[in-house]
Amino acid sequence: MLCEECGKNQAEVLMTTVVNGQSATRHLCRECLKKYQAGDLQALLAAILSTMAGKLQETDEETPDIICPKCGETYAEFQKTGMLGCAECYQAFRKELAPVITRVQGRSQHAGRRPPVSEEEQARQTKMEELRSLMEAAVAEENFEEAARLRDELRAMTPAREAKA
Repeated sequence: MLCEECGKNQAEVLMTTVVNGQSATRHLCRECLKKYQAGDLQALLAAILSTMAGKLQETDEETPDIICPKCGETYAEFQKTGMLGCAECYQAFRKELAPVITRVQGRSQHAGRRPPVSEEEQARQTKMEELRSLMEAAVAEENFEEAARLRDELRAMTPAREAKA
């Protein structure tokens, strides 16, 4: 059997997704599975929704079609493609998206990777995290002089915009 995602390679993996007690099964090749495991959430969400679209519509026919006021994308279009039209769609479809995102990611609050930063900034952030940890340990040991010294060192490393936040 060919992979249901790319249609080129031999399907070697069976992926089953359960949504609202209904399961959807997809046959995937290892390359497409790696794409999902690498965090291609948009492709995974589109695949799940396209597989489940008929089942979801059967169980939720009372929901009126919601339209994004900025781009005109409808919730029905999102269900078919798995892609939103603009950033405003997240607000327009908030009620409907929250359970979908929670089912796919396990939570609705972002907990992903940090955006890429320069090596110097990354080193500064790592050093600051280390200083915070040492400061907390000093406070726990009631070594307040050392904690104050570490606090002052942290403040010196904190840019003005971060210090006010």
